[in-house]
Amino acid sequence: MNEPQKSSVLVVDDENLNIMVLTHILNADYTVYAAKDGASAIKAAEKYLPDIILLDIMMPEMDGYAVITELKKSEKTKNIPVIFVTVLNYADDEEKALTLGAADFITKPFSSEVVKLRVQNQLKIIDQTRLILEKEFSEKVSRMKMEFLSKMSIEMLTLMKTIMGTTQVAMMTEKPAETTDCLNEIDTASQHLLKLIHELLDIRQ
Repeated sequence: MNEPQKSSVLVVDDENLNIMVLTHILNADYTVYAAKDGASAIKAAEKYLPDIILLDIMMPEMDGYAVITELKKSEKTKNIPVIFVTVLNYADDEEKALTLGAADFITKPFSSEVVKLRVQNQLKIIDQTRLILEKEFSEKVSRMKMEFLSKMSIEMLTLMKTIMGTTQVAMMTEKPAETTDCLNEIDTASQHLLKLIHELLDIRQ
């Protein structure tokens, strides 16, 4: 029996030690990818589509703010939750991060348990969101099916009554026995089909 696939985390930091520490914390429970600069992070995010991104802010050339801005522009990566992990601890830094779309903000030095819990919480939110979307999609499909069934049943009912009425008129005229037999079969089949249409209408209600 196949084991369930692990959730994945992309760790972005320009310091090898920070990458090693975060990988050590998360590696047992998650598939961990790593990037050491902003450009590599964006490429890795588009390639691996991780479930969570842990992103440093203070990096050369392209800082974390610029990285999240680019991630949010892309249809492929805009919905991936980003958790900033940074030495910056001013309220303005956290406010800017959240304004740009960050899901959470962890200040270095951090507790390994806090990192684990923050990642777990974001994954729970993802799962809950997925369940809500699946439920909404299922309900939408059900409504569409019922609307289609209602429309088709009414149209079939109208056509069926036309067929039955025409058959009754034809049965009242003089005709060969073979024609009478055919009309009787049409009438019997029409009655049966009419019953089925009414049953469909009852289900719709």
